[in-house]
Amino acid sequence: MQPNVLKKYPEASALAIGLVAFPLAKLLYIPNYVFNFLTTLVHECGHSLCAWLMGMPSIPTVSVAGGGVTVWGSQHWILCVLVFAGLAAAAWRFRESPGTWIPIAVAAAIYPFLAFTGARELVAIGGGVLLECIGAAACFFTVLAVDLERPFERPLYALWGWWMILNRGGETILMMRSPAYRESQAVIDSGLAAGLTSDLEMLRQGMQVSPNSLLAMVLILCIVALPGAFLAAWIRRVWVYRGMDPA
Repeated sequence: MQPNVLKKYPEASALAIGLVAFPLAKLLYIPNYVFNFLTTLVHECGHSLCAWLMGMPSIPTVSVAGGGVTVWGSQHWILCVLVFAGLAAAAWRFRESPGTWIPIAVAAAIYPFLAFTGARELVAIGGGVLLECIGAAACFFTVLAVDLERPFERPLYALWGWWMILNRGGETILMMRSPAYRESQAVIDSGLAAGLTSDLEMLRQGMQVSPNSLLAMVLILCIVALPGAFLAAWIRRVWVYRGMDPA
């Protein structure tokens, strides 16, 4: 790309550079190891975060040798009360902005059906993949809407966003197209979680859906990450224009 193009379209250029850098980084040991480790860390933190939100204390564990495991304890009702208190505080904080407190009110209405039923375990299990997709969207949002001081930061965020989405999306498509590969991934065969049932298989069993139905849901999450980041960046620009920037 020409330097003037990079300066004129820094966001689009960063997304393109990150996309091109993805397969190149996969071929090099250190970038491949670093980004895989970071993605595993995000994944395990997703399990832990969702478990805490469901009232179940949890600590994520990631191994430098590969893989990760997150376990959670029994539900404590006081943690669920704290979640409700946080939602109420957020609704009050943004009470003059319906675009913000309405989703918070919807979350408060849905929360009891998740936290106080068997769904809480499924939320914790699915939290790993969910945070990967949210993390990718956050990386893309940073590329699109955040002022960064160093020129290399924007393409680096783009690369990490593409890494999480393309790794997860590519594996999902492969499992949809190859039942043999999908079955081989039902039990983890290496790393810290070797011998354990995979998240997607536990989700499939818990939700009682077909493998491809669950994989289609995962693929949709991957697909909407980038458009979601564009939408969030647009909303932020509108807020800034109206003098309502939440930051």
